[in-house]
Parts: sequence; C-alpha cells; structure tokens
Amino acid sequence: MNAIQPPSYTPNLMFSHLGFAVSDLGRMEDFYTRVLGFTVTDRGEVLGMDLVFLSRDPMDHHQIVLVSGRPDNLPPNPYHPQFGSLINQISFRVSSLQALRELHEILVSENVQNIMVGNHGIAWSIYCHDPDGNNLEFFVDTEWYFPQPFLIPLDLSKTDEEIIAETEKFSREQEGFEMYADWRDRIGRRMHRYNPNI
Repeated sequence: MNAIQPPSYTPNLMFSHLGFAVSDLGRMEDFYTRVLGFTVTDRGEVLGMDLVFLSRDPMDHHQIVLVSGRPDNLPPNPYHPQFGSLINQISFRVSSLQALRELHEILVSENVQNIMVGNHGIAWSIYCHDPDGNNLEFFVDTEWYFPQPFLIPLDLSKTDEEIIAETEKFSREQEGFEMYADWRDRIGRRMHRYNPNI
C-alpha cells in the first residue's frame, strides 16, 4: 500500500466559524444568547435568508451564523439519536470542571433535551441538543491521551479530585497512553499549522 503523499503546497488555514440552517431563528437565537452566552454581533438578510451572527470573542466578528431555511423534513439520524441528521456535533471548550458543572446546572434548569455527561479520558464532556436537535458538546481537556474514541459515564457529583484521580488511573491503563502535551507535540510536527505572519 502506498502512503498518501502530502500536497506540495498546503494553504495557510485556521478554522474560524460555522454557519448552519435553523428552523426557528428566534428560538435558536434565544438559546445561543441567553443560555450559552453568545452575543449577537450583526443580523440581516441576504439572498432571501435571514442571518444572525454570534460570537463570544471580540476578535471574531462571528463564530456561529444562524441562517433561516432549515428544511422541515430532515430525517433523524437512524444510527444514533444523540447525533443530528447532518451535524455530528458542535463543540465548545470550557475552562474547568467547575465551569462544566455550572453549565450542566444551567442546561438542566433550562430543560435542555438529551443531556449526556461523559468521560473520554482526554476530555470531560456534556452533550445535549439545541432547540433544532443539533448535538452540542461542552468539554474540558484533561492532561492525558490515549487513542480515541472512548466514552464512559461521568459523575459530576464527585469532587474534582475524585474525577481527576479516576480519569488519570484508567487513562494510564489504556494501550497507547501518553501525556496529552507529548501527543500534541508529536502530532503537531505532522501538521501544517496556521501562521498568522504569512
């Protein structure tokens, strides 16, 4: 088998934002602003579509664009109901386990649907659906890496110390374990990294 040869030129890219069609623009705007804390940076109409631009960082005019016009007849995902019919997940990094707990309380109090809390070893995550059924993930990175995918339940009622100790213990027992910093260094040498200076 021949190895895939990298192209002679790789564009200088960095992921920036995601836009997706929604069925109820007002309901989705309310969820992303009131529940998740995004700010509306602009709104308007183009080519017959209404758009709402959202961001949580002033360096990014928009990180998410909500666009009217999602078809009403999209079938559910037949393989796994947690995932949407088109988007597997939209993921957001959270700063700490405590912030993850607080977000979990908000999601429960807002009666958000399909909440699932999990431990990937490399991250602690909460999954849920936005009002259109898109699967969202909120996660905190750990310090440990082993090959993915991996998912077991996470009990957020445990202390940070208990969660950290349990995660480190089972992570170190997995084949292919290494510190996440070492994995990032190793995989980073294979990547074409974005360079803002060119």
